[in-house]
Amino acid sequence: MARTGRPRKDPREPEEIMRAACLEPLEPYPGSSAPWRCRHTVCGREVTPRLSNLTKGQRGCVYCSGRARIDPEAAADVMRAAGLEPLEPYPGSDRKWRCRHAVCGREVTPTYVRINSGAGPCRWCAPNAPVDPDVAAADMRAAGLEPLGPYPGVDTPWPVRCRTCGEPGTPTLGSIRRGQGGCYPCGRRKANATMRHDAEAAAAVMRAAGLEPLEPYPGTAFPWKSRCTRCGSIVSPRLGSLTGRSRPPGCKRCADRAHGEAQRHDEDLAVAEMREHGFEPQEPYRGVKYPWRCLCRGCGTITSPTFGSILAGQSGCRRCADLRAGAARREDPERAAASMREAGLEPLEPYTTTMTPWRCRCTTCGRTSTPTLAKIRSGRGCKYCARFGFDRAAPARVYVVTHAQHGAVKIGVAGALQRNDRIAQHRRLGWTLFYEHHVPTGDDALSAEQTILRRLRAAGHGVFLTADQMPNGWSETFDAARVTAAQLRDAIREHQTTPVPHEPLTLF
Repeated sequence: MARTGRPRKDPREPEEIMRAACLEPLEPYPGSSAPWRCRHTVCGREVTPRLSNLTKGQRGCVYCSGRARIDPEAAADVMRAAGLEPLEPYPGSDRKWRCRHAVCGREVTPTYVRINSGAGPCRWCAPNAPVDPDVAAADMRAAGLEPLGPYPGVDTPWPVRCRTCGEPGTPTLGSIRRGQGGCYPCGRRKANATMRHDAEAAAAVMRAAGLEPLEPYPGTAFPWKSRCTRCGSIVSPRLGSLTGRSRPPGCKRCADRAHGEAQRHDEDLAVAEMREHGFEPQEPYRGVKYPWRCLCRGCGTITSPTFGSILAGQSGCRRCADLRAGAARREDPERAAASMREAGLEPLEPYTTTMTPWRCRCTTCGRTSTPTLAKIRSGRGCKYCARFGFDRAAPARVYVVTHAQHGAVKIGVAGALQRNDRIAQHRRLGWTLFYEHHVPTGDDALSAEQTILRRLRAAGHGVFLTADQMPNGWSETFDAARVTAAQLRDAIREHQTTPVPHEPLTLF
């Protein structure tokens, strides 16, 4: 016999390989990749394996491998075991197979795969089975509702009409089967009927709550005008609120009075509590939320705390609280003096506060200045020894400049020996020098400038330009129509001819 196909690596004959796999050939060898009709000696079925697949390790019988082909008879047995009688030949494992359910007699189309995996045989017999439209309509009529359209589904609103009152509605079949009413108006009437009290019984409930009805019983949910038998007030409670779980009082005035009496403190106990906290009451006790005039034994001032604030843990005296807060924040005088000495300044007077000018003598230059402790701790030192900014010990000048476009005039100070000074900066911004007056020291220049500024501000001349218009020195500007450059010049000359008492300057 002629052999076809590629040379085989297995030296055995094809028939030997097939018989070793329990396959008896039924026709001559067709080739390694062609189906070869054989009989499986284990199950007796006729199969068509390929020699090439057997040499790769595959099994020769598709029925016994458990992976591929299913025997139609075996599949029919599985369906019959699940209560299904096949009505057509086996179509395939995952295709619908027309069968009849032996229990309900309905025709269904399950697949072999689902039945073999344990799924239910009949969708009409399952717990979540679809509802028969006739059964659904019968359930709605049993609930007193007439369907107005075809059955839409168990959880879909179904247009109906109430057979009792004729009102339309859209309940779901699921809600009806769970016991809910399908007609809202009928349901409200039934609920009202079950909750309605007899008029005599309702009046008895009101009288038991200390209220005398002044009008006929209107219903549990409506205000009922009554008179309080305790205080005589006219109130309108609802009977439902008096019979509920919370049962609020019928008369708010009596309830507030009772609540206040329950929370009221005895006056003797309140006085003892105030004295324990350091207060001597100066008037009778009125209540926990009213200001109570007392004498503070700590500072001797009259204060008016509430008794409630004292019970809440508050101090009660603002002055004592401020003193305690100030004492907690106060700097130790010895540490303050040490900070000044570290900066090269010897204090000449006792320490007060960090923001108060402190007269000191510089141990380097010997001059006296009045810096604050806060400035010194921020990195500054003696204003005369500083190597930056305005030199207050060197010769200086007081100047007046004008700006025609802004209509403004400005007074300022600058060093006398500087070349690239403030006046040159102003000139680049459009200012013109009107007058300058030389003085021996920068302190003299600052004294003249500050004296003139204080006098003009006191006279009502405010700052004229903004920081955007005048980036450096805007706070010393004036309206040229109200304060002229000549007036500033005369003020500088007058200050130099008429010395004023020197005031400490704390600009630095």
